[in-house]
Amino acid sequence: MLSISKPQLELLIELQENEREAGRVQAEIDAMPDKMAALESGLQAWTQEIETRKAHVEALKKDYRAYEGELETNQARIKKRQVQLNSVKTNREYQGMLKEIDDIRAASSRIEDASLQCLDDLEAAEKQLEEKNRAFAAEKERIDGEKQQLAEQTQQLRQQMQHLQEKAAELAAGLDSDLVAQYRQVKQRCAGIGLVPVENAVCKGCHLNVPPQLYNELHRGNELRMCPHCHRLIYVL
Repeated sequence: MLSISKPQLELLIELQENEREAGRVQAEIDAMPDKMAALESGLQAWTQEIETRKAHVEALKKDYRAYEGELETNQARIKKRQVQLNSVKTNREYQGMLKEIDDIRAASSRIEDASLQCLDDLEAAEKQLEEKNRAFAAEKERIDGEKQQLAEQTQQLRQQMQHLQEKAAELAAGLDSDLVAQYRQVKQRCAGIGLVPVENAVCKGCHLNVPPQLYNELHRGNELRMCPHCHRLIYVL
């Protein structure tokens, strides 16, 4: 049982409301890093996709250069064999060299088809990369804006928290120190709510009926008692 005047009770109620609001604000502050990280993760996913697309474009360019190199090599081989045709001595050698030239030309035809397909793929990949870069720029602008808003909100919340802490100190200074200590001990034990009213003989902390005698004693209005069920401090205004 704790003796308390009505003004002191009203101060204690206000202190609890203040501290509950401070808890809510602190929870918002604590959530900000995760929100920032989620935005950063979103950007990172975009960056990784763009890097993957860039690598694909570079791979296609490399393949295209390789095809072009093979075509040049084959063209040089054909010219060389055509010159050599003038110096062959037998029909068998002549026919063999003609077949080799035909084989090289056939291979070059296949390479040219692959080269053209590669070029088409490259043009499509470059177009997709360009579109993705534009989309990324827009997304980055949006995310940067959200990050700025979060930073501003965090600053506002910190200012609000400072104000609440100053107000809590002011309220606590106007209360008996033993009363504040008891309240905070109960609050810590009872999920952040140490003080609750009793209405119609029902504790608003656990929603169970308090004994009639206890309820009658609370109506005197000059003391705090403890709920026999949830063990919070209870009062009747």
